[in-house]
Amino acid sequence: MMRVYSLSRDRLVELGAPASPEQLRESVWIDLQEPTEEERQTVDKLHPAGLPDAEDVEEIEASARYFTDRNGIHVHSTFLNPSEGRMRTSTVAFTLLPDKLLTLRDTDLADFRLLRMRMRRGQVEATTPLAVMIALVAQKVENLADWVEDLYRELQEVSYMVLEEEGGTMEDAIDELAALEDSNGKIRLCLMDTQRSISFLMRNIRQQPAEVGRCQEMLHDLDTLMTHSNFLFDKINFLMDAALGFINIEQNQIIKIFSIAAVVLLPPTLVASIYGMNFRYMPELDWVAGYPMALGLMVLAGLAPYWYFKRKGWL
Repeated sequence: MMRVYSLSRDRLVELGAPASPEQLRESVWIDLQEPTEEERQTVDKLHPAGLPDAEDVEEIEASARYFTDRNGIHVHSTFLNPSEGRMRTSTVAFTLLPDKLLTLRDTDLADFRLLRMRMRRGQVEATTPLAVMIALVAQKVENLADWVEDLYRELQEVSYMVLEEEGGTMEDAIDELAALEDSNGKIRLCLMDTQRSISFLMRNIRQQPAEVGRCQEMLHDLDTLMTHSNFLFDKINFLMDAALGFINIEQNQIIKIFSIAAVVLLPPTLVASIYGMNFRYMPELDWVAGYPMALGLMVLAGLAPYWYFKRKGWL
């Protein structure tokens, strides 16, 4: 899918599809989502070597993700992609040309959807392709901040489950904490990648102070979000340790009960074993009260350790 955007009165607007060759040439931003071969060829004719190959987008080396060449500035940035189940990440390739911004991605992303929604309301101001790119990055930072806040709220609920709720299931809490830790890790990855992307972009746009100022503001926001993310990591680890500790306490209580039961039953078992021996001469066998005496001795032998444990506070 190919979306084409232009500028109208310093506002970003979307052109109708399919865009004409003239509109493609005059556009300020061409966004390619899972493009067909025909769409790639169309863009390649206008801007040869402007789009990276699909396998190059996922490279992790800094030299392959952030570089400049005769075509322009290239940034491959990691975006968060919430889906059913756990969060995922997806890489977007930015190519900033002197007169156009090209983006290539393999999935629909919330950041792009929200930017289009704001654009339809006339809320996206831009005068250059660089301003469009910075608006996209700013939308990404804003969404990351929202996801950090959502993560904190979810963590508060799990915290109540672990530390305050009576009868809470620790196994369920551990499952939720594991999911939150995974989400926080992906958010942190996107925050770090965005910091690197903005720092690289700033080194190449020093001659444009207004855009540099906006980038500096985003870096400040990212520093704050990184601090918050670190706090969430520490809290998740604390709650994980607490949940495991409560599970160990519960297991120890069960083992304690079995251990005490074994000790309580051991003396009666000893008495029963003694009178179960098959010796010929056992005086108690001829007593009329021998059987009640043996039963009473077994009860007494069981109650004595129980009373002792109770007095010591072990029960």
